[in-house]
Amino acid sequence: MINRYDEKITRRLFFSMVPVQILLVMCGGISVIIDSAFASNLIGPDAMAAAGLYGPLAKFLDTINALLFGGSQILCGKYLGENTLKKARSIFTIDMVTILIVGVLTTVVFMFFPSAAARMCTSSTNPLIGDLSDYIRGVSSGIVPFLLGTQLTSFLQLEKKEKLGYIGILGMFAGNTLCDWLFIKVFGMGIYGLGLATAVSNWVPVIIAVIYFLSKKATFYLDFTGLNIKDLKDIAVNGFPMAGTQLMLVFRGILLNAIIFRFAGSDGLASFTAVNSFGYIYWAVPAGMSSAMVTLASIYSGEKDKSAIELLMRIYLRRAIPAVIGAAVIFAALSYPLTNLFFHDPSSAVYSMTMLGFILFPFYAPFSTFIVGMRDLWRCMDHKFAVNFIVICDGIVYVIGLSYLFSNIWGMTGIWIAQVAGCVLLTVTILILAWIMNKKIPVSVPDLCCYPKNYGVSDDNRLVISIHSMEEVVNISESVIDFCRKRGVDEITANRSGLCVEELAGNIVRHGFTGKKRDTVDISVTKDSDELIIKFKDNCKLFNPKELDTIFNPEDPSSNIGIRLVRKACKKMEYSTLLGLNVLSITM
Repeated sequence: MINRYDEKITRRLFFSMVPVQILLVMCGGISVIIDSAFASNLIGPDAMAAAGLYGPLAKFLDTINALLFGGSQILCGKYLGENTLKKARSIFTIDMVTILIVGVLTTVVFMFFPSAAARMCTSSTNPLIGDLSDYIRGVSSGIVPFLLGTQLTSFLQLEKKEKLGYIGILGMFAGNTLCDWLFIKVFGMGIYGLGLATAVSNWVPVIIAVIYFLSKKATFYLDFTGLNIKDLKDIAVNGFPMAGTQLMLVFRGILLNAIIFRFAGSDGLASFTAVNSFGYIYWAVPAGMSSAMVTLASIYSGEKDKSAIELLMRIYLRRAIPAVIGAAVIFAALSYPLTNLFFHDPSSAVYSMTMLGFILFPFYAPFSTFIVGMRDLWRCMDHKFAVNFIVICDGIVYVIGLSYLFSNIWGMTGIWIAQVAGCVLLTVTILILAWIMNKKIPVSVPDLCCYPKNYGVSDDNRLVISIHSMEEVVNISESVIDFCRKRGVDEITANRSGLCVEELAGNIVRHGFTGKKRDTVDISVTKDSDELIIKFKDNCKLFNPKELDTIFNPEDPSSNIGIRLVRKACKKMEYSTLLGLNVLSITM
């Protein structure tokens, strides 16, 4: 027994969330890869370049998603951490209604005014603008399901229904491939069919998610009672850093296209489109890692639990970033087959440009993982200036500035070098920001967290314990009682708290543990003002709240007597499920 959380629960939670988040971010990228492969082989290079010009509009849609889900994610996490589920449902409702309205309006613009939308991506004199307009018109009917699908699939994680998310995403990939073949090869619909295939496939994950959220099993559902439209402002404020990053990427995409076209021509643009189609996958890994982290960090922030936040950050730095480095090495090693997926003449300029891009581009991902992780952690810490500074530097200043400088010297090679160099420079900038906020060089995880003044309770006023067996339960009451006495808690409350922890921890081990190594119960005892708060989290089978009446009002008066005594001794006892965990909170 040690005075810190075991890593098991948090590590399993984090890595159980990561795959779905990576797949969500990869959705657009894999669709682009599928579309690019069909376009280059069945339609022609111009169609592929035109589809690449759609990138800024795709980023615009990602910006809308990031604004609404990014803010909803933070707020729902905090409300779940505070055990206020009704408020979390209200945020979910506002998010869904708003994204539906935005999706419908965007669909109308894309469907009936595709040329105007195309001119947002390139000049009216560009010979590819006609193809781009046809592609936008084709993809327009998939805007609503794209926006809704991203939101709903993410909320499936809070429901611990990741498998439904996997099914929907994989179904979307399969549908896109089949529809591309049918619309282009069989029906000869050209680039319009390319966009339409993506639109049709976007409906698959939405239908699967909606079926679940309309069922009685769902924790989140549309709840218009107590709805407060002012919450939309809080969603926007909390989601702006993520949305700002995406918005900066929109402008960065437009500016990069112009720089590439100027210094590397159409070959450079086709090369960048090919590599950037896989760039969605490179970006998906750090973005997925960050999204999983911010979900957990927002919950721990709601609980004001520094120990849990620091444990999460250690897992992120020690396990997530090395995993991304490994993925970067693998992608760089696959540069030859990836290049040949798009181009087949090794003597051509576009082939060599693309090969070099596939070798260099992946190595921006490890730095990006650190950058987005720190950005989102500081979002939870409410460091608005630092977060927005990162967004601006990441989105435009560093990469665009270096791209213009390097491409003027080395052409397309300079573009690839600038992507990595920009991330390295921003990593250094973040460490300097942490140094300024802490007034000392950051050398530890708490230094990187940069807690606001008077954030949560001090480490001296929190006792954290992880239990893995009944043997560890035996002396736990003494540790709790000693902790309470040293913090000025009266003798009666201290003794009751010790007995409470021992009784409930023993009950969880006896009835919840299965004998597997993964069985863990994390316990925190917090002295906050005049209250003593005890919280249990375990990864056992989810408890059915309907059993409470049987436990507290049994037919046999001697049954569950220990738990019933605990309930009488405390001021408040609340049970909830959180990301597949049992959470019991007791106020003494």
